[in-house]
Amino acid sequence: MPTKTFSDPDKARVFVRDRATCCFSGSNLWLLDAPLRRGWQSDWVDHKKAISRGGTSDWEKNGVCASHTFNMKKRNNTADTTYLFEKGHPTALYYDLFGFPATHITERLQRLSKLQESDWYFNRAVTWIFEALDFIWWKPDYKRTDEQWFDAAYRKLQRFQKLRDKCSSLEDRGIIIAPSKTQEILLSIRNCDSPESMKRQALRLSSQYSRNSQIWCEYFHPEDHKDNPSQYDAQRRRAYDKAHKIQARLTHDTFECIQADYKIRYGST
Repeated sequence: MPTKTFSDPDKARVFVRDRATCCFSGSNLWLLDAPLRRGWQSDWVDHKKAISRGGTSDWEKNGVCASHTFNMKKRNNTADTTYLFEKGHPTALYYDLFGFPATHITERLQRLSKLQESDWYFNRAVTWIFEALDFIWWKPDYKRTDEQWFDAAYRKLQRFQKLRDKCSSLEDRGIIIAPSKTQEILLSIRNCDSPESMKRQALRLSSQYSRNSQIWCEYFHPEDHKDNPSQYDAQRRRAYDKAHKIQARLTHDTFECIQADYKIRYGST
């Protein structure tokens, strides 16, 4: 009977081989690059051929890196193997649709080609930290508590700490360049020696995470704040005005993304 899931070591191997890039969308799944707000994407290993349809959990032949969104979208649809990226490179389909990749994509893929398997464990620790921050501020219908998310994060961190001495640091490999304040805090978690110390570090991001997420949701998901669809535009404009007023308290990427979308929708800023 084949196993239904990939092991952690296999997930790490796929993550490294595919350069932390979703094969379906090209999304960057290296969470140190992710914006500090809701909407981040966790990495999964998708079965090319579903177990229910006779596939195996051979990571080399039947595993690809996928974002949570696309992994859930595909489920056991074996026919859905339209990939924009394979093994960390654009596919022929990508070139047909978009031409040559933009410079920032090429540079990102080159930078993430230096990932090591130990880095997946750190990335997964950050995943559970972000889940904990979601739980703290929105209390979603999870079966876990924030303490359980932090405990899960620490277990992955411990595995990372055991493996990291076999390779040079993220900084020495050029994966982290001129780290932001957010990245510096996340990087400091690498040396935590208990779930409690890791939680203290992570909570330094909590207020900023909440502020970015709140304005992001108000702008991009106005339906969550108004029952009348005719009011969506008015809600979005109010959210944009609010973002301007608190711009200094938002991370740059969050404000820039809202501003760029507003310009496309309404033609001015």
